[in-house]
Amino acid sequence: MGAVDDILRGGGACGALLRQVDWAKTSLGPVETWPQSLRTAVGIVLASDYPLYVAWGPEFVQFYNDAYRPICGRTKHPAALGQAAPVTWPEVWHMLGPGWERMRRTGEALFVNDLMMPLDRNGFVEECYFTYSHSPVRDESGDVAGVFAALTETTGQVVGTRRLDTLRELGASTADRATLDDACREAMRVIAAAPLDVPFALLYLVDDATRTARLAGTSGLAAGDALAPETLLLPDGTGEASADWPLGAAASTGAAFLWERLPGETGTVAVGPWPEGTASAWVQPLPRVGHARPAGFLVTGLSRRLAPDEKYRGFLELLARGVTTAISQAHAREEDRRRAEALAAVDRAKTDFFSNVSHEFRTPLALMLGPVEDGLQDPLEPLGPRQLERQRTVHRNGLRLLKLVNTLLEFSRIEAGRLHATAVPTDLAALTRGLASGFRSTVERAGLTLDVDCPPLPHPVKVDPDQWEKIVLNLISNAFKFTHQGGIRVSLRWRGTQVVLLVADTGTGIPPEELPRIFDRFHRVQGAQGRSYEGSGIGLALVRELVRLHGGDVQAESHPGQGSTFTVTLPADAASTSAPAEGTSTSARVLTSATAAAFLEEASGWLEPEGTPATLAAGAASDSLMRTVGGHVLFADDNADMRAYVHSLLADRFEVTLAANGQEALESCRARMPDLVISDVMMPALDGFGLLRRLRDAPATAHVPVILLSARAGEEATVEGLRMGATDYLVKPFSSRELLARVEGNLAAARARREQRQAEREREKLIAVVEQSSDLIGIGGPDGRAMFLNEAGQRMLGLEGPEAVRSTHLFDYFLEEDRPYVRDVILPRLREHGRWDGEFRLRNFRTGGAVPVHYNFFQLRDAATGEDIGIATVSRDITERHRREAEAREQREFEQQLIGIVSHDLRSPINAILLSANALLQRDDLGERATKNTGRIISSAERANRLIRDLLDVTQARLGGGLPVHRRRMDFHEVTRQALEEVQVAFPERQVVLDQQGDGLGSWDEERLGQVVLNLVTNALRYSEPGSTVRMSTREEGDDLVLEVHNRGRPIPPEMLPTLFQAMRRGHHDEGRSSRSVGLGLYIVQQVARAHGGHVSATSSEEAGTTFTVRMPREAPPAYDTVS
Repeated sequence: MGAVDDILRGGGACGALLRQVDWAKTSLGPVETWPQSLRTAVGIVLASDYPLYVAWGPEFVQFYNDAYRPICGRTKHPAALGQAAPVTWPEVWHMLGPGWERMRRTGEALFVNDLMMPLDRNGFVEECYFTYSHSPVRDESGDVAGVFAALTETTGQVVGTRRLDTLRELGASTADRATLDDACREAMRVIAAAPLDVPFALLYLVDDATRTARLAGTSGLAAGDALAPETLLLPDGTGEASADWPLGAAASTGAAFLWERLPGETGTVAVGPWPEGTASAWVQPLPRVGHARPAGFLVTGLSRRLAPDEKYRGFLELLARGVTTAISQAHAREEDRRRAEALAAVDRAKTDFFSNVSHEFRTPLALMLGPVEDGLQDPLEPLGPRQLERQRTVHRNGLRLLKLVNTLLEFSRIEAGRLHATAVPTDLAALTRGLASGFRSTVERAGLTLDVDCPPLPHPVKVDPDQWEKIVLNLISNAFKFTHQGGIRVSLRWRGTQVVLLVADTGTGIPPEELPRIFDRFHRVQGAQGRSYEGSGIGLALVRELVRLHGGDVQAESHPGQGSTFTVTLPADAASTSAPAEGTSTSARVLTSATAAAFLEEASGWLEPEGTPATLAAGAASDSLMRTVGGHVLFADDNADMRAYVHSLLADRFEVTLAANGQEALESCRARMPDLVISDVMMPALDGFGLLRRLRDAPATAHVPVILLSARAGEEATVEGLRMGATDYLVKPFSSRELLARVEGNLAAARARREQRQAEREREKLIAVVEQSSDLIGIGGPDGRAMFLNEAGQRMLGLEGPEAVRSTHLFDYFLEEDRPYVRDVILPRLREHGRWDGEFRLRNFRTGGAVPVHYNFFQLRDAATGEDIGIATVSRDITERHRREAEAREQREFEQQLIGIVSHDLRSPINAILLSANALLQRDDLGERATKNTGRIISSAERANRLIRDLLDVTQARLGGGLPVHRRRMDFHEVTRQALEEVQVAFPERQVVLDQQGDGLGSWDEERLGQVVLNLVTNALRYSEPGSTVRMSTREEGDDLVLEVHNRGRPIPPEMLPTLFQAMRRGHHDEGRSSRSVGLGLYIVQQVARAHGGHVSATSSEEAGTTFTVRMPREAPPAYDTVS
């Protein structure tokens, strides 16, 4: 084994297998006996990562490496290692053997590119492709002893390229097929050219009406064969379908599937290039856009020599997609062709219809216009002014209708090829001049100029006068319609062998992109700023056709904003398509043209009637002041007659403002808001839909009701108008009663909507207030169920969201022990009085604890019926107030205890000191020094006693009860004198001047008055200069007694005056003279004054000094009865 391992070392899995072979039993013998050339060749193979192969000796014993192993597939490896090549590759030995034998004889190498070799390596004969190089290997004797092969399998590249070519050819070949059958045949032709991938194919198209699949193309099989029936029945819901055919499953599921066994005894079909035929097929439904059912099916046979892997399936899916695209494109072309044919048929039918209808219209029109004209010209029974104006309106619009009928008839005859020009010699200049001059008054009334330049021509021109009339009238009418400033120029000239007519204007012009289509029938320039939007769109198309009948041409030049020029060119002797009547001439013909009158009446209708603009547009407002106005209505229409008519209908009941187009209406709305807008849909400048959009887009006008008027009838037109945001849609013609009903109904609805919006705004404000309130606000229904609780209430009671609120009942909001009281006391009082308030407890749903509240309950009643509809409450959480009250109670209790301590525990020793000191003073043996010291003790004790009294008074006042006073009849002057004497004892060196005036009798507390005098005078002496005089006065002022204490000491700073009478405050920043004061004196003065129903004030300045003024009534007011 050592020699084997050394010679066959490495090589991975194949090397290990080679080392396990018992080479002594092979034709090569033991490894130790191998020639060096074999050893070297095998070593090269095992050491390489590229697929390499060596066949050695007469039997071509095989060696190969791991990279070569996949070529052997599942069935030939590992047996092929050490095996003779003819044994391993019998199916292709007829391809390999001869070449190798020749190489052994001649020593010539072989190279083959993409050679197809049918290998049986995976359990079936497989179509494989290889590129390889076979080289001879010589032994030590120089003879060829073996074959060295380096090869690459190219099956994937070859098959992939082949399939890609098929798909490309399918797309290119079917792209331009005009019919569905042609597209199917071409698709099958392309598939038939790829039998290696698709041995056979069947294309079926589905007929939805019969629920059958029709064979539309085959490849590899003949139509009508057992495997290619002409028709297949698809399941119709009963499950019945053609036997042995699984198209029904594909039709119902819409998914492709593998047909594993074809019909027949053997389950195989002998088709395709290989003798074994095919045994399975891939069935794919061909989807149809917008439909659940497929358009058809593609059945493709599978080659038995190709692995049925994902790549094969992907190719077949792309193939089906290409067929689907071809079918869809062909179907679309057929639909386009059918649609074009249908449109042509409709066009012909429309032309016939116009012709027939125009003829039918003429009889009733003649019977309408004739009597109207007779009535207008009747001298025996003349019409009144109002009826005369109505008849003129009918006549004008009758002529306009006649013009439209004649135009439609003329055009339909041209379309049908039945109109010919009857040319007669005509004085073309005179005819053109007369036609143009007829427009002069209308043009000048519009503020424009009309320049007619038609000098006589050298000789008459052969034209059809009626048709020339229509050419000239259409061009001038068109120029007038789109010219708002400047003028119109009509000129006729002889130019060589031609006659040239120019109609030029300074109007709005035509956009460059619209010029190529300006003569197309029914084409209208979008956004054109004409005097009216009305028109059939065939005027210029008729001009072109009439000019062509005369062998001429018409052209248009235009610059937007500058104007347009239309040029008509005719041959000088325009020939007729039929012989001209002998002896006919213009001079022999009377031209009393109704056509010209119709054109003039229509043009006049684009202007306001003479004498009426002020009446209709401006006068409407003034007229309305003399009657009860039902609302302000804005009416927009480009037809002056329609504006006048609607105004006459509405002016008696409403204030009416008129506008000639949407832009004027929009500006009128911005200047003054109407209650209702009525607008025609078709208008220049801004049409009805454009006006509607502008009104709806602006917040100020978004809610104004709009009624659209249109000649477009039918449900679709109404739905379109309403979808655009119109409030109502009225189709012309309409009756006066219908218009009035619509206006009144919409105004009433608009008022209701305004009131509703106002109510909604008020409701939103109320909701905002409720939601922003920090108080609980809730509403309950008549059954006691909760309906609403604001967010503050939900937070207060531990509820989350409206659903949680609505699941509760009134009694759920109270503690269980409180509910009887609510039921028996609060609710009865609420029902009796309509509201009830007080303090109570609510229940917190989250914690179950109590929430103290101050509540207000209200009974809700229906305003109309008085019926109870629920209960509302506003409740405030008073938990914090209760806490503060509890703290205040504790504070008061503490202060009461403090008062007790001060009253009893402090006063007792001080009183003992005073008694003892006074007893000492009674002794005769007391020396001068002791007497003096005892007096100081008494003075200090009395001062301490007064301080204790002040502290007690302050505490009593701050507890909220005020100072107790004990009134009795006394003389105010006498009490103040006695108090002053006590002060002077303490300040013997200071002078206090007293001034007393008037009657001093009244009811006061003597001790409290003494406190006032003592505090104020002591304060004045303390804060004044030692040698200065303090002045005190008492005087009578009505029912009051006034005490004033004045000193000339340092003034009190202004910033201290507002807080001067607060406890613990002093009148100066320094501590010098007041260091012995605790800052209670002035506070007590204020409390004494208040207790007597009076008040105290202070003024202080550098110049005037400081003055304290106490004002107290003689008798106690009712609110200040004696406190005991």
